[in-house]
Amino acid sequence: MVSSWVRHGLALFGVVALLAGWGATVDAAEQAAKVVDLSAATIVVPKDAPVVGKAAVMLQEEIQKRTGLRLEVRTGAVTGTAIVLATADVSAPTKAAVPEKPEGYAIAVESGGTPTVYAIGHDDRGVLFAAGRLLRLMAMRKNELTLDASAQISTAPEYPIRAHQIGYRDTANSYDAWGVGEYEQYLRDLVVFGTNGIELIPSLDPKEVDGPIMKEPIWDMTIKLAKMIASYGLDVWYWMASEGSNATGEARVQALAKWDAFFQATSPVDAVFIPGGDPGNTPPDILMPWLEEMAAIMRKHHPKAQLWLSNQGFEDAENDYLFKYLEERQPDWLTGMVFGPWTHLTLEQERARTPKKYGIRRYPDITHCVRCEYPVPNWDRAFAFTLGREPFNPRPRAEAHIHNRYAPLSVGFGTYSDGINDDVNKMLWSALGWDSKAGVESILRDFGRYFVGEDEGQAVADGLFALEKNWVGPVRDNQGIESAFAQWQALEKQAPSAAESNWRFQLMLLRAYYDLYVQRRLRQDEAAETKALSALRRARETGVPEAIQAAREQLSQELDEPTRVLRQHLEELGAALNKSIGMQLDVKRYKAKNPERGAVLEFLDRPLNDKSWFEAQFKEILAMPGGPAQVKRVDAILDWENPGPGGFYDDLGNATKEPHLVRQKTWEEDPGFIESPQDEFASQEGARLSWQDVANTLYGTPLRMHYDGLDGQAAYKLRVTYAGRHHPTMRLLANDKVEIHGPLPQPSPIKQLEFDIPPEATRGGTLDLEWHRLEGRGCQVAEVWLMKK
Repeated sequence: MVSSWVRHGLALFGVVALLAGWGATVDAAEQAAKVVDLSAATIVVPKDAPVVGKAAVMLQEEIQKRTGLRLEVRTGAVTGTAIVLATADVSAPTKAAVPEKPEGYAIAVESGGTPTVYAIGHDDRGVLFAAGRLLRLMAMRKNELTLDASAQISTAPEYPIRAHQIGYRDTANSYDAWGVGEYEQYLRDLVVFGTNGIELIPSLDPKEVDGPIMKEPIWDMTIKLAKMIASYGLDVWYWMASEGSNATGEARVQALAKWDAFFQATSPVDAVFIPGGDPGNTPPDILMPWLEEMAAIMRKHHPKAQLWLSNQGFEDAENDYLFKYLEERQPDWLTGMVFGPWTHLTLEQERARTPKKYGIRRYPDITHCVRCEYPVPNWDRAFAFTLGREPFNPRPRAEAHIHNRYAPLSVGFGTYSDGINDDVNKMLWSALGWDSKAGVESILRDFGRYFVGEDEGQAVADGLFALEKNWVGPVRDNQGIESAFAQWQALEKQAPSAAESNWRFQLMLLRAYYDLYVQRRLRQDEAAETKALSALRRARETGVPEAIQAAREQLSQELDEPTRVLRQHLEELGAALNKSIGMQLDVKRYKAKNPERGAVLEFLDRPLNDKSWFEAQFKEILAMPGGPAQVKRVDAILDWENPGPGGFYDDLGNATKEPHLVRQKTWEEDPGFIESPQDEFASQEGARLSWQDVANTLYGTPLRMHYDGLDGQAAYKLRVTYAGRHHPTMRLLANDKVEIHGPLPQPSPIKQLEFDIPPEATRGGTLDLEWHRLEGRGCQVAEVWLMKK
């Protein structure tokens, strides 16, 4: 129950009427023109309310960081200009204003004689989010703190779970460099946009230190972080692999004892998420009884703790067992299901098969760009092989679509994150989890105002949209990359202090510089390859060794000076980010776990043409006896993509060269590519670029190609290159009934295979090809030639 001074203050300043019926008597146009000066305000809180007090300190300190003004926090009566933080009694006159829903809040301003801002929560957590929203609403400049006098908000979250995984582990590209202070600051940042839970990744070994950067064991840090998160009244989640679930006998007893020790040492434990796979490979018939035992141990120490399970990686038979188990037994020890990467079902199918008593929490991968749950659609391989899997990846429009496309099927989300590279996406998901109809541009504008500067909000929003557009279409011809760079360069000059010390701004600059660097590198590398091929075409005139030497010279051209300047600045930004936030952008200097984990500086010198493959070919050719054999090998390089008269060539995985690939669904319908093909990338030293990107389907979805305009009187043959990291065994059919080849494992090493197409398959002038996965994660095909015999 809120104390009488709050109720008295609300009535005194007319806020009850303002909030309950929005019946403000002040003329709207006049009010909109006013702002309330809060530079001398006090923050007033009730006594004995720890979370509300935490919200007040957060408000006080975050205001001071941005304005230099330190507002006093006190208890007692409301006097003078004040910001009032308190919970509302549901029986009080203000109940119509504050939503009767957990975490709801209302904000209202009385700007009469003495300005007062009320931030009233339905509960403690509601007050925390009211304070966070107030930080987004206020205009903060040096020695200035104002709020629009017409500010009126009454709101509650749309989804109850809005969490992010921030694991203290070596895999992350930054978190392992942090202490509790950095974690607390990041938690505050997330709260401002609506986050209500943090998921930790603990260890059952009290002494484990993961990697060279950590300053203390994971166990110790987990206990400290749990207490810090709980002090803000937020949920503490734990992502814990099913360690020991396969054990039997005494080994099982010892394994469960480790879990018991962890739960005894750690508090609070609000929820535990056990992934069924990735990692984990315990079959559900063994896993479910173990989970029941583990749940009993957990609730011995934490009676209200929730237990959530994902079926990531479960094959069809395992899913059948799981859902039958849930339907028949309906265990109360399980709270709900989690839908995450590498689930062999769509979310619609998962919801349909899960009993209604269990909610579904999403576990969306917002941190990766390739080889992941929601890859960037039709991504240019120049970016895929440089920025790679885990770059700074603001995808505001794409992430908003992914959130809203599936949100109604869930009770919310706890995202998969492995670092600060997905920072923008985290804030966006938090805000949309609160209100899925919130405008994306408005969220980004608040992001810019709050994290960069009051006067940079719109420019940051525009710049983030521009970075997302940089990844649309072929890099070579994307004129927006230059204009995005110009936008960020202008901001860099406008806010020099942010460029020096603000890690978020440094990340944005890194992407703008990196995108332009890749574009310029690509253009130069492609021009060099074109000249190298021209040199090879003269092999019959000059001799093969001489032609190869000329080609090598072209492929070894150095970068031009403007591109070298960009490269140097990227190195400087890498050092600045390591200093400002502990980001690890390469392996040797900054100790990234591996190049895939955000270490984008590792790929600054990666060739964006086929230089490496050419060199391997050149060595083989020069080792051959001179004469026709060498010329024939050179011709094979020159004519690689040539299918001959009346033929067709597809470089599958290259969005610009796969016209015959059939996409069963649009990206908007299937952003996770569970029911349609995606372009996938896996770097391989010395391989052709066309082997390093493939068309890929997942699980039981067939990979399809369609041809029109064929000569019905001609005979055709098919040449294919099978490549890709899943190494599937596939079967190929034509027109859904003619077998082109039976079960065939992916060849190793990679080589071209040829098959005759039966004449009856093309007699009608069309041809449909369909690959079916027999083993492996999905179908993968790199190149296809359809050639007249």
